[in-house]
Amino acid sequence: MDISPLSPTTPAAKPAAQTRSAEKAGQEFEALMVGQMLESMFAGVETGSAFGGGQGERTWRSFMLQEYGKAIAEAGTLGIGRMVEADVARLYGQTSEGTKG
Repeated sequence: MDISPLSPTTPAAKPAAQTRSAEKAGQEFEALMVGQMLESMFAGVETGSAFGGGQGERTWRSFMLQEYGKAIAEAGTLGIGRMVEADVARLYGQTSEGTKG
């Protein structure tokens, strides 16, 4: 009878809740960071007559830039969220391994 041993290097399945939580954290961080970068980029741009200009445009511009940040993060084109997700998942792994035993 041939019984193959379990490999100690076989990764255990990650709980779905931790995976989703890490993914959400990465995407939210990327959205926040991109929104802040866009706000810095638009800081010197004067409000124009294309959208009416004035105080209203200055007030709502930050909301628009936050939504741009969310859209860019959802697309995942920058990869910042994936890097944060990997680090958060790694930290979850360390935490769960540290609490075992």
